[in-house]
Amino acid sequence: MRFSDILIIGTAVMCLLSILVIVLVIFQQKQVIQHKLAIRDKDLQLQKERLMAILQGQEQERKRIAEDLHDEVGAQLSVLKLNLNQLQPLLKTGNGELEQLKETKDFTDTIIQHLRFISQSLHPQALENLGLSKALDSFCNLMNKNKQVKILFKDEGGLQHVDIEKALNIYRVVQELINNILKHAQATQIEITYRSTPNLLQINVTDNGNGLLLRSLENSRQKTGSLGLKNIESRLNVIGGSIRYLPGQNCGTNAEIRLENFQSAEE
Repeated sequence: MRFSDILIIGTAVMCLLSILVIVLVIFQQKQVIQHKLAIRDKDLQLQKERLMAILQGQEQERKRIAEDLHDEVGAQLSVLKLNLNQLQPLLKTGNGELEQLKETKDFTDTIIQHLRFISQSLHPQALENLGLSKALDSFCNLMNKNKQVKILFKDEGGLQHVDIEKALNIYRVVQELINNILKHAQATQIEITYRSTPNLLQINVTDNGNGLLLRSLENSRQKTGSLGLKNIESRLNVIGGSIRYLPGQNCGTNAEIRLENFQSAEE
């Protein structure tokens, strides 16, 4: 065998060995990357489970407080109102006693109304009984009684039932958005639009405010202590939803919430 043949064969063998080494290195790097991705996914899942547990604990505590307010304080206020009604025939006219009694009854009615609002905000009973759309409609009606801002609710169709855990998180997100609007937007009207198809749930919360809410939200993103925005994003991350903030048509802000796979697993 000539030297040139040996050189060619040796070169071919070296090339094959080099290719084999490269393939092994690439394979090993791929395995390392896959392992790191698996660890990251596991950490994200653990974080998601911890966050879900925290949110569930908060909701259980809210439910307990709401039930205590309704059953204990609400019942006592109802008894107080009944006793005030029984006092009316015993009071004299012309000396201001009836007027004082009426003021006390009106004040008691106001307290009962505020108590119902707090109880409903802590734990929306309509959510479990009637579903997300009706619960949001009920919340708007309750907010309108305070006359701080006019809130309109529009259900544009879709009879799909929303999973109760996902519905509760969406409900809290809408609550937080309205709180932000009341704090920053100087709006006189808020509109909530509810749309659902078998594959997508979309809720838009728009206001006719000064448009400064967008700037406030952007500033909040840059702050580590912004609990309101953090709560919104955390709740949506847990259920696989998303939100984006857009300028409204006539100034104001449009917050668009989107959620896929929102129905119960058995449906």
